[in-house]
Amino acid sequence: MGPLVVEFLDEEVEVASGESLTFGRDANLVIDPDNQHLHRVLGSFVSRGDGWVLHNVGRFTTMIVVDNTSRSEIRPGGRMALLSESFTVAFSAGPARYEIRGRQRVAEVTAVPGAGPSDTTDVARYRLNDEQRQMVLAMAEPLLRADPGWPSTMPTNRAVATRLGWSTAKLNRKLDYLCSRLAESGVAGMVGDPDRRANARRVHLVEFLVANQVVGPEELEVASGTGSGPGEDAPDVGPSHRAVRSDG
Repeated sequence: MGPLVVEFLDEEVEVASGESLTFGRDANLVIDPDNQHLHRVLGSFVSRGDGWVLHNVGRFTTMIVVDNTSRSEIRPGGRMALLSESFTVAFSAGPARYEIRGRQRVAEVTAVPGAGPSDTTDVARYRLNDEQRQMVLAMAEPLLRADPGWPSTMPTNRAVATRLGWSTAKLNRKLDYLCSRLAESGVAGMVGDPDRRANARRVHLVEFLVANQVVGPEELEVASGTGSGPGEDAPDVGPSHRAVRSDG
């Protein structure tokens, strides 16, 4: 994951991976210090997992996020993974309307076959077989629909299994296998204490695959089916070793 560049009027700020940037009347990025209708801190761009997430930390202002393919709302308290290379965040405070522009820079990286876990393999593209894709889409649907309650609205394993017509045991096996393959490919956070970090692992899995555009909102109808893809333990997930290029 590369840095995020945020621009408001004539001010441009670059936020490095692992850092965050708040914006509002009295924040890291000052929007309009004289507008008392504007929250002191309205939002925050946060580096999370392997992508950037926009949080609406305000109490009453709704944000509109527009990119070249979609228009989404983030209500107060909500959050949204930023999937597009460039986007605009718009919001109003009293009679004034504001726009923040952002663009993501992804470092040029090539995944090396057989390489051990490292940060350089996290941005590689990954393939999913049919049943893995159905499972991930069913878990990721709230995030892909920009549900402001994410990640608390992620369905349980039991609910996902029922939706796909699987047993919970089958769902758990497939989830464990997918996380194991991603961990072996260098993705952090895929293995943890099964009692305390199982849900955190699921959230990280979904956010990683969404942030890297392995699954997208246009595929949501796939999750409603019951797949008959490759066998449960078919090793169909792995890096395609295609470089991700920077826009400069």
